[in-house]
Amino acid sequence: PRNTKQKYPSFVMWTLLSFTCFRIYVGLHLSSKSYTTDNVETTSKDFYTEFVWPRKERTPINKLKQQVANKPKLKPLLSNLRSVDESNLPYKCGVIFFYHIACTGGSSINHWFGQQVKRNGPETSYWTKWGRKEKMEANFIDIMSNNRTQNIGPNEWRFVHAHGMSYFPNASEAYLYQWREEVESQGCAFVVTTMLRDAIGHTISQTKGMIKPNLTLDEFMSHLEPENSNQKGVFVTQLDYLLYNMGPRNEYNATKEEKVRRAVELLQRHFDVLLLSDYGRFADIIHKITGWEPSKIRPSNVFGGDLNYSYAELQKIKDLTEANGDVAFIDAVRHLYTPGYLDYLL
Repeated sequence: PRNTKQKYPSFVMWTLLSFTCFRIYVGLHLSSKSYTTDNVETTSKDFYTEFVWPRKERTPINKLKQQVANKPKLKPLLSNLRSVDESNLPYKCGVIFFYHIACTGGSSINHWFGQQVKRNGPETSYWTKWGRKEKMEANFIDIMSNNRTQNIGPNEWRFVHAHGMSYFPNASEAYLYQWREEVESQGCAFVVTTMLRDAIGHTISQTKGMIKPNLTLDEFMSHLEPENSNQKGVFVTQLDYLLYNMGPRNEYNATKEEKVRRAVELLQRHFDVLLLSDYGRFADIIHKITGWEPSKIRPSNVFGGDLNYSYAELQKIKDLTEANGDVAFIDAVRHLYTPGYLDYLL
């Protein structure tokens, strides 16, 4: 009994010492990677998932990223586009991954998907996670990898809504390959989709966002000035949203031509359904893919005010949108994804 009493304090002492060493290790780990308390909360679930107990990947993501980096560049040809095999429709199960670019009618599509989930029974589900915090993507990827792409039922459809800060396609492309591999290995479909619109009309639509903070047009558009690359703006163009989500604009200082090439490459590799402001056709395609009961996409989150600009202001909107690469990007999309776009020349 006397020896037992002596061992008990020793056990407590070693337990406390081990915990202290653990805390020191974590602190050194963070400081060595220049993390600060501004972007990592050490008490959060994200912190323990990302740094203390890393998740187990079916395909090691670092290996997959290297494979993606070594893939040859795709030529912008119709034969290189992803397509849906209509002979096998509807697919029996799957995941629809909707990448929502702001001011493209995405709110209407998102609301419509929510209604579809309610209309089509218990074997359909809806999930989204987005916001304005930079750590959002790590949490989004973790849930996608360990929950939304796993154990899909034989007749189950899952809808995923990716929006602000939830996923950065340019830097995190490898996960799209991983998620597709995971879903298709279960005999289900992985359908990636987005909606785009006219480039200059999109920028004009975004300017409604300068009303509430009472900004001038110069202030609102300043991040698109050529000398201001690698800056976060009040709004994000379609090209930049597809590449960098709501992160800094062109942080790699790429030319507009390279940005357009990379964006089209991402579309070719991963996006199964891509349309330009054609919501009726979008709904028809999703109905064919899923076998859901047809219904129309109805407008939501519509701006009801007036936007009035002088000729000089409209010219500035046009020039900066073109200089950023968005006009060339949407033109490339029209050539590739719009059947008969240039038929009038024949």
